[in-house]
Amino acid sequence: MNLQQLQDWKRFVPDLVKVLELIDRKSTIAIGFSPYSRITPALFLKNYAIYSVKDTTDNDTLREYAKIFCLEERHPKVAAKVHATGYLLRNYAFQAFLKSRRLPYRLMFYQTTQKIVDTLNEFKIDWVGNEPKSFDSLKFKGEFRRIVRERGLPCIPNKEIPREEFFQMSLRDLWELWRRSFVVQRADFDVAGELGTFFIRSKQDWETAREILIKDERYTKLTVSPFVDGYSLSMLGCVTAQGVLSGTLQLQLIDIPESLHGQLGTGVFMGHDFGFRPWNSEAEETAQKSVESLGAYLADKGYRGIFGIDFIMDKETGAIFPIECNPRFTGALPLYSLMSMWQGVPPLELFHLISNLRIDAPFNFDEVNQALKQRKTISHVFLTPKGISEMKLPMASGIYSYQPKEGGIRLERYGAFPWELKNENEFIVIDAVPRVGGRITKNVARLFKLVFPQQIATSSFSVKPEIGQIITKLSTALRKDQSDENDEDDSQSDEIDAI
Repeated sequence: MNLQQLQDWKRFVPDLVKVLELIDRKSTIAIGFSPYSRITPALFLKNYAIYSVKDTTDNDTLREYAKIFCLEERHPKVAAKVHATGYLLRNYAFQAFLKSRRLPYRLMFYQTTQKIVDTLNEFKIDWVGNEPKSFDSLKFKGEFRRIVRERGLPCIPNKEIPREEFFQMSLRDLWELWRRSFVVQRADFDVAGELGTFFIRSKQDWETAREILIKDERYTKLTVSPFVDGYSLSMLGCVTAQGVLSGTLQLQLIDIPESLHGQLGTGVFMGHDFGFRPWNSEAEETAQKSVESLGAYLADKGYRGIFGIDFIMDKETGAIFPIECNPRFTGALPLYSLMSMWQGVPPLELFHLISNLRIDAPFNFDEVNQALKQRKTISHVFLTPKGISEMKLPMASGIYSYQPKEGGIRLERYGAFPWELKNENEFIVIDAVPRVGGRITKNVARLFKLVFPQQIATSSFSVKPEIGQIITKLSTALRKDQSDENDEDDSQSDEIDAI
């Protein structure tokens, strides 16, 4: 980190130099599917590295800022088999990598499972993260709703229905519960990606959801809630020794039509818009209180560090309801942390490490908490891989421009961070951009993202026409000359997000 950044952060964390030295006594190695979502600590730690499973064009851009080790570069056949961290930890190639480390190290995980923890303990590997028992009670939708009610927080109505009873009910039966469109989720099993939440607005929505859910026997109950016409929102939190820090309330993008490119939407998360804000300060305060209360609940269970809460806000009444907890680093975190750093504020990853490593580092809690509410007008949106089995479009990670009159998209230069964008005609292509010839795993919810220095949303489900044109143009190019064949084993594809 540069001298100016050091001075900026010392206003918030007076013993910053000592804190960074304590963290850097061991090398922190972040484990992930791709490097971009783990890049932030590389901008302020000396002994930080990323172990990436997939070889993407991100590596070419991000190696200027971070040490990146890539499994697929050296062992492509091994990388093809990795669907979850539990498999990676026991693999000979990864074990050989760990044995080659000269400095003492710790591994950092976004989220753990009991299987991961057991493996880490078996091999006596130091690690940063949380024990599953500290967050399991908030992971499932049904239990989360119960805890929200118990803590006196605003709670959207819901009905839990046993699996067998649910499949005996008709669309009309469920519609009659609230006489409006509704939302269906598994109550006692967590499904990552796009198949966890189903918005039922039509007969086709119902038939699609029923077909998917009836094939899945890993859950025993479903939760059904009335559909709220409003905004899908989220807020980050971080459990520290001094209390629960909270971020800004941000709009989530869901089922963007241009990204779906003709495919049926199933409630998939596709990005955020930090500049879109049609709500008032009261909504922000209500969300913050929910994050603080649920963070305190997690703290009582032994949880430390970063988590996220999803909300739904009713457009008509302005009421805001917490609907889900993500006890991990979330999809908002990378861009949110870069936005914080851009404004001279330490990112949440610093406080996550301080908290998890039990470092005694008093900081001005109120000042930090207030500074974390600052925002820039930036956005990101994912493209989806539906209908794509192989990457045939040669596309580097970097900064591109869009020329509306010519309809062309052009690579301008390498770059990865929002402060490198010069104007609103430019955008970044980043976050696991496949190399030409790379296979696309079937049913993965998101391919790579576009980062814009502007507001792009008109609602949670739509973007501005000019942004839609860029997404459509890229989506069309990515699907050119694609076959329907996909040889990838997708039986565990939902687990990739857990790496």
